[in-house]
Amino acid sequence: MNAKRLIVTLVFTAILLGFVIWMVDVFIQDAARKNKIWREQSQKVTDAIDYINSKSYDIMYYGEDLKAPESLRVRHIYDFKNDSLQGDENNPEHYGHMIIINDPNGTLKLNKDSWVELLDLLKYDAYVIVYLGSEQLPNMQKAGYFFDVYPEGTHSVIFWNYGRSKDIGFADDSLIIPEVVRETLTSDQLTVYAMIMPMQAKQYI
Repeated sequence: MNAKRLIVTLVFTAILLGFVIWMVDVFIQDAARKNKIWREQSQKVTDAIDYINSKSYDIMYYGEDLKAPESLRVRHIYDFKNDSLQGDENNPEHYGHMIIINDPNGTLKLNKDSWVELLDLLKYDAYVIVYLGSEQLPNMQKAGYFFDVYPEGTHSVIFWNYGRSKDIGFADDSLIIPEVVRETLTSDQLTVYAMIMPMQAKQYI
């Protein structure tokens, strides 16, 4: 190989090596940027859960399996009797109560009397009542939960402050969930996470 060809080969090799190094650097920086975005957005969900847990509420759910994050402190109840509402003796002291009626597929068989029973807990014992679903909305209205017409397509509602405050459709928009987290969720999880996200911002508890 003559000197001229050697120089050309060395120059080409140097350019190729520089291009590869540049590509690797771009890839590393892009991965770091995406990782930072993931951490920042997922932290928003963590912060919302930490806020809820910090309030020391006894959070219960009734109905279908609640696809909530493992870090959210919540327990399953199967009726609204005192023993269920109080929990076991190991249930730590709490400063409030929340009952989530989880009915995403409209399978629950709650009648008007059951909703009146829950309404009493809301009005007289300051329970926060959440309904995730749509089939039971007419029964809730008959029991006295609504004083106006709820929008068509409503799939969630929350009542607090002894029933004086309500937010109809508060968990209906999954876009409230950070995008990188939302993309990892199943359809059953979307409403649950959408329920969690506004708890801190709107201070339902």
